Amino acid sequence: MNSICAVIITFNPDIETIKKQYASLEKQINYIIYIDNNSINIKEIINSLEKYTLNNQNIKIIKNSENMGLGYAQNQGINYAKKNNCTHVLILDHDSVLENDFVNKLINEENKKIEKGINIGAMGPVYYDEKTKIIYPITRYIGPFIKRIIPDNEPVEASFLISSGCLIRIDVIDDVGMMNEELFIDYIDVEWSFRARKKGYKLYAIPKARMSHTVGDNRTSIFGRTISVHSPIRRYYLHRNSIFMMRCPYISWGYKLRELIFNILRLIIFTLLSYDKKLYIKYIIKGYRDGLNKKMGKLVG
Repeated sequence: MNSICAVIITFNPDIETIKKQYASLEKQINYIIYIDNNSINIKEIINSLEKYTLNNQNIKIIKNSENMGLGYAQNQGINYAKKNNCTHVLILDHDSVLENDFVNKLINEENKKIEKGINIGAMGPVYYDEKTKIIYPITRYIGPFIKRIIPDNEPVEASFLISSGCLIRIDVIDDVGMMNEELFIDYIDVEWSFRARKKGYKLYAIPKARMSHTVGDNRTSIFGRTISVHSPIRRYYLHRNSIFMMRCPYISWGYKLRELIFNILRLIIFTLLSYDKKLYIKYIIKGYRDGLNKKMGKLVG
């Protein structure tokens, strides 16, 4: 019998969205744990969920006194799931609202794959843009090149899965390992995916399970392609953690080569797009330096 725990990481969330998220979860999930990374509106979060937490012992809120990072918070939730003998965790961002029967669709497809003898590492949804309704393609790495697959109705094997909406069995986490807390925020899902695949696990995106998802602080178009534009501090983590990924022995050579090339392009493009170029360059250089010096964790100063 499956017992599923939703692990939700909150950081300054929209309260109305939190309410909608809970309403979408309550009939699909056995346990719900909210890990808050020191939100400025933590009192509002607690108040919005109070009537549920008072009447249901399977809902819990953990308040971190400071932002400990996404990986750390995810691991807190995973440990809570383990303590309650859950079979799976469903990792979610605070703005992820589930469609009806979302969890069952993931579970059913997982069971089908397992019955066929496939070594399943994780199952994830297909994402779409809330504004445009355009479906994001599934990414598969072939050496340094990317094959973008537009899903139809059948599960698609992916090189990595985005963490929000990702359903993972606890026994797989026990084998592959927990989320990498040292990365703090970016590349956590990609790094875990590579570790899982190195151990022979398969990752699948399930088109029947859909979720809206927005990438980056905002989006812009350049040379006919839509790209994410992040803040200078997020760029610090992205560039630093990219260096970390290139140093990992279990990351494929094709991915490393692609990161090396695209880091140069990102440096040029995003600096040109930034309003405060000096600040942007400062954080990018610091990210490269800390990555090379293996200085990980939360950015200080």
